[in-house]
Amino acid sequence: MEIRFIAHALIHGREGKILILRRSKQNDVLPGYWDIPGGTVEEAEEPVAAAIRETKEEAGLDISDLKPLFQTSNIDRSKNIEFVTIVYLAQTKETEVMLNADEHDMFEWIDPADVLNYITVNYLPKVVQKSIGMGHFN
Repeated sequence: MEIRFIAHALIHGREGKILILRRSKQNDVLPGYWDIPGGTVEEAEEPVAAAIRETKEEAGLDISDLKPLFQTSNIDRSKNIEFVTIVYLAQTKETEVMLNADEHDMFEWIDPADVLNYITVNYLPKVVQKSIGMGHFN
């Protein structure tokens, strides 16, 4: 079975808000669902570098102070691939989001407790709850 790594960033902005992105309708995976910036780790790329690169590509933001926060995996038996997802906690001082329209069609800076008001990818509420439980938004 092949293993592929996915790296994401849960980004803290100003006033304790987090950035979420809505996947565009033409997205092959979960169109219309809310997620955080991230994507496939490329060959010979460190996961943390992938999270930084994907955030820049998808949202136009520079992020810093990345710390591992959460890890999960799932198996796609139809493709014989295990996807291992690593989520990093990150900071940004920027607020000007520039979406890659091929991937996302909307963004919001939200209070972490409001994540349950959105239709999200399955791991996102767990990631946010873990971050809140660790005192990152107090």
